[in-house]
Amino acid sequence: MKKPVRSIVLRLISWWIACQCAVSAAVAPEGGTDLLPRDWAGAATVQGGAGLWNASKQDFPDHGAGWRVRVIDADAHPSRLQLTCRLAGEAKRGDRLLVAFDARCVPGSAADEVAQARVVIEIKEAPKYPKLGTDTFHVRSGWSTVFIPFAADTDSKPGLTNLSILPGGRKQALEIANVRLLNYGADYDITKLPRPYIHYPGREVDAPWRKKALERINGHRTTDIRVEVVDALGAPVSGAVVSLGLRRHSFGFGSAVKAKFLMGPDPGAVKYREMVDANFSSLVLENDLKPFGWTGGLSNKSNSYRLDWTMRSLAWAKGRGMKTRGHYLCWGPWEPWSTALKDKPEEIRGKVMGHLDEVIRGTGGLIDEWDAVNHPAGWSDPRATVDLAIGREFYADVFREARARTGVPLIINEDQVFRPGRQQEDFYQIVKDLLARGVRVDGIGNQGHFHSSHLPSPEEMLRLSDRFASLVPNLAITEFDVNTNGDEQLQADWLRDCLIMAYSHPAYSSFILWVFWEGAGYKPELALWRKDWSEKPNAKVWRDLVWNQWATRESGKTDGQGCFNSRGHRGLYEITVLHQGQKRVLPFHTDRGTNTLRVVW
Repeated sequence: MKKPVRSIVLRLISWWIACQCAVSAAVAPEGGTDLLPRDWAGAATVQGGAGLWNASKQDFPDHGAGWRVRVIDADAHPSRLQLTCRLAGEAKRGDRLLVAFDARCVPGSAADEVAQARVVIEIKEAPKYPKLGTDTFHVRSGWSTVFIPFAADTDSKPGLTNLSILPGGRKQALEIANVRLLNYGADYDITKLPRPYIHYPGREVDAPWRKKALERINGHRTTDIRVEVVDALGAPVSGAVVSLGLRRHSFGFGSAVKAKFLMGPDPGAVKYREMVDANFSSLVLENDLKPFGWTGGLSNKSNSYRLDWTMRSLAWAKGRGMKTRGHYLCWGPWEPWSTALKDKPEEIRGKVMGHLDEVIRGTGGLIDEWDAVNHPAGWSDPRATVDLAIGREFYADVFREARARTGVPLIINEDQVFRPGRQQEDFYQIVKDLLARGVRVDGIGNQGHFHSSHLPSPEEMLRLSDRFASLVPNLAITEFDVNTNGDEQLQADWLRDCLIMAYSHPAYSSFILWVFWEGAGYKPELALWRKDWSEKPNAKVWRDLVWNQWATRESGKTDGQGCFNSRGHRGLYEITVLHQGQKRVLPFHTDRGTNTLRVVW
């Protein structure tokens, strides 16, 4: 054999061997510790779903031992069909974990030749079943390696923590082999772990829906602005230099904040205030007005809540021209305190109404709107909320009692409005029921906690927004965050499209982040700014859209009639007029009855 031919053949053989290795086992970066038994296929078991699916161990050529699962009943809830394996190792909160396995859709088993399933790492401990991580994967008919990286949300528990694959929800068959769960520790750079590109409909840079939405924004989120400069006799002043800059949006681009960090004694409070002031037009206190936060503040002994911090934070926001949301007056799902009173529903009612009265009166006129009822439908399936024990009139009574004490808008607030299922449907019916009982609901809050395992298309979100706006034409995204298991570009793209979706829909009045800084949030990885205040990609999106593209800054000279005309996004402006070496700076709000500011020089 001639040397060049031999060389080519050897390279082809090496390539073929490499391909076989690549498809026969999930290849992950070195340095991880396996948390599953070496014989995953032998250790895995099938749970639930008798008659709804079938599953069997298989030996797959070039892939070794694994499982084939076939879903028979597409209507079976995914949680009822689980291929599960107990962890042999442990993980701590914050550890960087990687799920890796080979899989394919059995040809002809799925309508679109694409199979999908959910991977869940959870503690099998009722009733909450805490999850270390979760995500959804999609595979086609050819074998492929699936990688799912994430940071553990909680510590594992020996003997109770399982990795489960949930294929339910659609008719399909999957073949799965070589499942591994690797722990790289808390200090590993999660961005270096392999991950798939997650596509949601409309993510494309040139997606048609986005072009139409941006056109709607320019149409109904902007208004004419006219500055007239005249002298003391009313004669027009021409040639005066006029500059206008948006200081606060009318639309509530905001975030949850902690009063402790805003007005507490921490040395970082100054920076925290500066960032809130520079980036938001509205805010909500995350926990300070909830019953436990308010009570803790009144005690004046809590390390997390103090009435002084709360009241100073609200006053500071009011003084800076920011809107404030009160969160919340009533909580729907059962809590430990209400569960203890389950047989005494009137005592539950009394405690809720007592907090409602106290917190509304205590905050005076510093709150611009209240979440009257938070999580009225709850997340349990079947539904488990206090109104079912107290009486269907209970939520209506909360609105009536609140209305008797304040004239500000009262909102009803729920999560997973954009996910099909019980929570969305029950919430819709609860709002309809309140309206039928003659209750005035001033707004509907869509909490907007998202996960990369379910990212609906923006067009679907617009459609669902239309549905709820048909009940109450005032909507808000009230607690936005998205867990992308460390995929910061996906996190940024999703924020971009949710902002554009909401701002383009005429029914929305606000968009509130739930975690903006890693140093103060229930899940730091969901933040926009890192602990050292450096920007993540999603912070750049927020700054570019909210404070660049949608924050009008214009300047020019008055014409012969003493007028400068512009068009800008609605809100509070700072307008500067320069003429003959003198300067005047004036506030002007586009929503205060006129689009004209008259400046007497």
